[in-house]
Amino acid sequence: MRRAFYSLLILSIVLAAVLASGKPAFSGTYAITGTNPGVGPYKGTLTIAPRGDVFDVHWSIAGLQYVGVGVVVNDTLAVTYSGATDRSWSGVMAYRQRTDGALEGRWALLGGKAKTGSETAIRK
Repeated sequence: MRRAFYSLLILSIVLAAVLASGKPAFSGTYAITGTNPGVGPYKGTLTIAPRGDVFDVHWSIAGLQYVGVGVVVNDTLAVTYSGATDRSWSGVMAYRQRTDGALEGRWALLGGKAKTGSETAIRK
């Protein structure tokens, strides 16, 4: 009981600090669902880790790995990404944080279709 109380207290302090800063807290691990235009839905895992003024971003989707680097501008995390092993292509993703802490994103590939994909990320 005491442990649960202290855990809840720490979580409340961290949440209050994030809200007081007025900045979205993008870092963490997320379960993602998305739509790839012309292909269909997908699911996977997203990890966002701070590194100085930038964020390292990693997606794992259907056994494939994608990596990127992002910067925060106002309330948006803008990320450029490519395959973890195949860097011959690139894409861009923009995430905004919802009030419930989830991320909503839109993405596109360089030279790809003239439609954007969409992605929702729920913190694990």
